[in-house]
Amino acid sequence: MAKKRSRTRISDPGKKTYPDKKRFYRDADVAAHYDAERFVGALKERRNRRKWRSIVMALESIEPAARTLLDLPCGTGRFTPALAAREFDVVGADISHEMMREARRAARAARRVRGFVQADAERLPLRDGSVDCVVSIRFMFHVDPPTRVAILREMGRVGRYQVVDYRHRYSYRFVKWKLFRSLRLTARSLERVSRTGLDREFGDAGLRVHRVLPVARVFSDKWIVVSERR
Repeated sequence: MAKKRSRTRISDPGKKTYPDKKRFYRDADVAAHYDAERFVGALKERRNRRKWRSIVMALESIEPAARTLLDLPCGTGRFTPALAAREFDVVGADISHEMMREARRAARAARRVRGFVQADAERLPLRDGSVDCVVSIRFMFHVDPPTRVAILREMGRVGRYQVVDYRHRYSYRFVKWKLFRSLRLTARSLERVSRTGLDREFGDAGLRVHRVLPVARVFSDKWIVVSERR
């Protein structure tokens, strides 16, 4: 039986649960369409550059203490070569061999990409303190809050620092959703964290938040969070 796809994008998992998404991204067809559907086009490329600027600011706040990075999940290698170009030694990790196949192609000329490893973020196959920093972008919004805490704890086990993007509620999108919900114009859920909730999640994982960088004011609901293992 053919797999059910999004009506608009092959690489869109829709409202699947996190365990279902883990299976969804192990599809070669999904991996092959991922970049073209998400990052190609003037608006998408501008958003990508904007997020990268915030990631760079986050990394600058922990340099030179961090020189080895785990890109988790690396996906199709959206940021892996760019991280290596900043003179970090980078290992890409993802649960999906299919996504990493695309990432290897993207990183083939990046001399400081040291390799790729299949990994479930809840149980990383790495020793304690094996990297200086774990970078995790475009991931946590797929994950339910209890699992997010478990993943953050695992990030803290393998790396001293963490650079993670989160979706927050201080944005036009969240205000619009609250208004529509109050008027009963939408029934969909929109899970976003407050700053208090962010500190609580990281604290429960044994991490201390050092810095929170907005990707853009008002119209973006994304933060780049810099934390450190306690």
